[in-house]
Amino acid sequence: MISDKYDYLLKIIVVGDGAVGKTALSVRYTDGIFKDDYKMTIGVGFSIKMMDVDGYRIKIQIWDTGGQEQFTCIRPLYYHGSLGGLVVFDKTNRRSFYNVGRWFKEAYDNSGNIPLILVGNKVDLPDIQVTTEEATNLAKKFNTIYFDSSAKSGQSVDTIFESLVRMIIDPKYVDKLKEVGVEYEQSKIIYNESYQHYDKFANYAITYFQEDQKFLALEFLKRALYWAKRAEFEEGARWCGEQIVYIAQMLKISMPIEIEGIVLTCQSCNKFYSVKHDGHFVCPKCYSSLEKISSNLMKV
Repeated sequence: MISDKYDYLLKIIVVGDGAVGKTALSVRYTDGIFKDDYKMTIGVGFSIKMMDVDGYRIKIQIWDTGGQEQFTCIRPLYYHGSLGGLVVFDKTNRRSFYNVGRWFKEAYDNSGNIPLILVGNKVDLPDIQVTTEEATNLAKKFNTIYFDSSAKSGQSVDTIFESLVRMIIDPKYVDKLKEVGVEYEQSKIIYNESYQHYDKFANYAITYFQEDQKFLALEFLKRALYWAKRAEFEEGARWCGEQIVYIAQMLKISMPIEIEGIVLTCQSCNKFYSVKHDGHFVCPKCYSSLEKISSNLMKV
């Protein structure tokens, strides 16, 4: 019987334009299969893989997000707690390559400076429109590495995910990358009882939001916010606060909640941001001025 115990639980995101093969890559790695008839991912796809790396038993959660424009408003919900990710484009679709910068920015905006790997999928197909050389050069601009891959043949798939896991957990592997000019900020992995409670309730909230049960999502977000503060997990507390504001506004309800810092909103994009200090800020998406809607104890 295979033990379900593990040393690390890592959440990995897979982002990129729609139809570039994000789900196919994830399923190829976790299940070892490939299908030609994947349906469009609605919101987020989710898969799990147990692996052994350098003597550690690791459980990875792979979240691949819907890349279409209609999912822009809900994608930030799925970034929280991510420790690394893949930015994927289709080598036969140059437009998806042009959009790579936007995906790096979205991942960094929502998850901080986590390790990301650039992946060019569908290398097995004819009519390649993006060369390995130009993709490698683009990866260098983001201080990362690049892999050609094929979810269909399995080319490089295992290597890609294993490399990403090592970037997250193995300082020696990161040092080797630094020697060849690639630098990363080591992600902080928090393991304590309070954080585990936070992560559990936050994931419940995401599930209920995806099922359009927004009131239940709010209830579990409040619980997650409490445990994030107990764990002194500042990013998690900020994320919970922002999502509570967002969902409460969707439901058009007033609810006093305690959020650390100052909450700003972009009227054009209908997005919310939390900052520590007062001042003038602009929306990173549309560059409109942000308006302050609350500070510390807020009512939404």
